[in-house]
Amino acid sequence: MTMHIQKVAVCGAGGTMGAGIALVAARAGFRTLCFDLSAEALTAQRKAAAEFFGKSVDRGKMTAEARDAAMANLVDTTRLADLADCDLVIEAIFEDLGVKRKLFTDLNALCKAGTIFASNTSTLSITEIASGCGREDRVVGMHFCLPAQMMKLIEMSRGMNSASEVFKIAWNWTLAAGQHPVETQDKPGFILNALLVPFNNDVIRAVEAGVATPGDIDKAIRKGLGYKMGPCELLDLIGLDTQVRLCEAFYPVTLDPRASAPPLLRRMVAAGQLGRKVGKGLCGSQKPTGDAPAPRDYAIVQTGPSRAFPPGDPFAAKAADDADVVIHLGGSPREDALKTAILVELDTECLGVHTGELSGSEGSNILGFARYRNGNDAPTNLIELVHQPRSSREAIEATVLMFEAAGFDVVLCADQPGRIIDRLVRPKYNAALRFLDEGLATAEAMDITCRMGLGYPDGPIERVVRGNLARHHDISSAIHAMTGQAAYMPARRAVVAKARETA
Repeated sequence: MTMHIQKVAVCGAGGTMGAGIALVAARAGFRTLCFDLSAEALTAQRKAAAEFFGKSVDRGKMTAEARDAAMANLVDTTRLADLADCDLVIEAIFEDLGVKRKLFTDLNALCKAGTIFASNTSTLSITEIASGCGREDRVVGMHFCLPAQMMKLIEMSRGMNSASEVFKIAWNWTLAAGQHPVETQDKPGFILNALLVPFNNDVIRAVEAGVATPGDIDKAIRKGLGYKMGPCELLDLIGLDTQVRLCEAFYPVTLDPRASAPPLLRRMVAAGQLGRKVGKGLCGSQKPTGDAPAPRDYAIVQTGPSRAFPPGDPFAAKAADDADVVIHLGGSPREDALKTAILVELDTECLGVHTGELSGSEGSNILGFARYRNGNDAPTNLIELVHQPRSSREAIEATVLMFEAAGFDVVLCADQPGRIIDRLVRPKYNAALRFLDEGLATAEAMDITCRMGLGYPDGPIERVVRGNLARHHDISSAIHAMTGQAAYMPARRAVVAKARETA
């Protein structure tokens, strides 16, 4: 089978995703039919296309001649019959299995025998979408990332009946269009959403459980992991109603509890708090930065090794002999009502291990803290400051000022397993390791997907391996022991790494 794709159609080109895909095709030199039932939507997207290409010229990313050629490649239509002689039809319509199936069935009756159908679905099965359309062997998955005209990544997947040669032709077209394809199996969510949808739900559950505020969660993820955008900010951007729809498409197929819509998410959608598009969502207004705090004295009592301040760390070197804030490294603190704050460095344990717990009424001037670091990577500047229900407000405020004056980024979190970052990332790492075992995708494909599709500085596999799989085993096991949640059970590769470490 040999085929050269010249004419492309995009169904749903009046929508944001479909319009972006059309721009990708037109910019690459392909004659592109933009199909949508709404002529008004097509008109609006044509105006947006002209503005996008115009800005590309202004920024020196394309010539005026290339802009004019790309615009000339875009042809609007509301007649499905106009797609009959296209070589490739990409659907980017509403995420509904029945609607997508009907579209492909209707297209099968209209299009020439050689036309390839591609679905931009983010959660549905390519095999199920293709089923009964009449050309199941010529249907592939082609999931673009939003905004498609700016994001290079495409998740490519084969249905059970997809012909290998058809998949190869579609793959080569993505390369010709200037994109970066990665192959993934036809499983719910493919790579990107299989990792992202449950992770975002975990974030919402952490907010609902009072682990930390949305602002502190976003700050922790940005500063500790280097993500360009915090998860709460991202949820507000994509829309909380969109997250619900993703959950409703994803959970019935996987029955993964992490993929089910959290109660807080449903309540917020019911209240009309959908995110940025309505001006109200998870993120509130940011606190004013203000002036930098003045330096504050602190004393350090070290009785064991410290992950936060390894030998030679400048913060430890500047400690005073005596101060009203005392930091304990490697041991448990003693109560001292004369001190403003007493800090104990935490590893996988909760603060309650050192202070005891009183059914929700615990708290004093003793606080916990952890400086986030991935394995033996250099420690980040993020400090997770752990408090209990009745922790001294004066102690919290003094500690925040002390760390901030020393140049650290401080977030507050309740005394719950995993604090903020480990609570959120360990299930994702376990999922990625299990996907690797299950053959969903290669380690490289998963890491590339997260770097290119989500803007992460590193992918989940490379990060958890660099951070030491045995260490991941210990952290996940500790959180699992305290929560009982299956998502924290260490994945096989982590179990093996731990066994080899102790052998």
